[in-house]
Order: sequence, then structure tokens, then C-alpha cells
Amino acid sequence: MGSTRKITSEILAAFALALLLIYIIDVGVSMINESSGFIPLSAKDRGIIFGGGSILLFIISFGIGINVVSKLLTVLLIVGGAIMGTTVLLSSLFLTPSDQSQMSGPSESQNQILAPQSLGIIVIGYVIMGMGILRVLKYK
Repeated sequence: MGSTRKITSEILAAFALALLLIYIIDVGVSMINESSGFIPLSAKDRGIIFGGGSILLFIISFGIGINVVSKLLTVLLIVGGAIMGTTVLLSSLFLTPSDQSQMSGPSESQNQILAPQSLGIIVIGYVIMGMGILRVLKYK
């Protein structure tokens, strides 16, 4: 039973990391080309499917592998969480004020550095990274 849980949690975490990387690449392409990216969905749908899906899969993989020793799962959680949190943090900090006003709408303040939804995703990313660090400390 333990090996099945180990393999399942590793596969889910690897799939979550793949979804996250595809989403980040798509957002990068859309920012560079000022288009909708290579995934034929709206920005909201891409965020829900790829971003939300990767968050959910990381959490499920942690839950499945909670008492299973797996270095791969630990590394995937740390790397995935760090990539998620850092990418959103850096993209939020380096957007120009005109880009921020287009993304948040005209009613939002342009002096705001981090939008609440960006801050939430940053926290979730670092929580996922923390789950991996917790595994390092637990199975040390």
C-alpha cells in the first residue's frame, strides 16, 4: 500500500509542476506577444484550470504522501511552491502601472503594489513550499 501511495503522490506532484510550468510559459508568451498566449482560453479560465489545478494537485499529493518517505515528492513540493510564489511575486512587482490598471480595472488604485489575489497566490505558493520543508524536517 505504501508504494502505491508513494507513486501516486509523486505522479500528482509531477503533474502539478507540469501544469504550473505550462501556465507560467503561457503567461510569459502572452506578456511578450501582447496576445492571449498559446492556450486558447481566457486568462481567467487558464488561471482556474492551470493555476488552481496545480495548487489542488500539490495539496492532494501532500495528503496522499503524508506518512510516506519520498525524496522526489519533497523536492517537487519545495520547487513547485517556490516557483509559484516567486513567479507571482516578481511578476506583480515588475508590472508597469499601465499593466496593473489593465489587469485590475479602472476602479483599482494604481499605487497598490500587490493585488489581493496575487498576495493570496504568493502565500499559497510558499505554504506549498513549506509543506515540502516540513517533510524534510519530518523524515530527516
